[in-house]
Amino acid sequence: MRPISQIRTLVYYDGVQVFEGRDSVGGYHVGVLIDDSGVADRYLVAGVDPERLCRFRAGAVDLRTLFLGAGPGEWLLADVADGFRAPLTPFRPEDPGACRALLPEEGFVLHRAAKISAA
Repeated sequence: MRPISQIRTLVYYDGVQVFEGRDSVGGYHVGVLIDDSGVADRYLVAGVDPERLCRFRAGAVDLRTLFLGAGPGEWLLADVADGFRAPLTPFRPEDPGACRALLPEEGFVLHRAAKISAA
């Protein structure tokens, strides 16, 4: 797996909840905190299409849909113990299907998309 550097914190609440990252070849990734009870924070991470990521940032798509668009083969885990001071190295879970239970709930958006009304 290629190391991923955090580029932007998308949601912060007592720590990084959702982040955007890039790998060494420019691939886009998003990560969501799934466990912060140990020495390291664990994130569910997915490689995502840049256009879909922009739509998520604009509030046009929710976080669950963003992950589902990547597909289970792209769902990875990553542990962060240093507050993102160094790139994180994701790893494939033993059972990728088990990650479905870790996906964020439906409806989580960064911003509500503006509705355009017909005049």
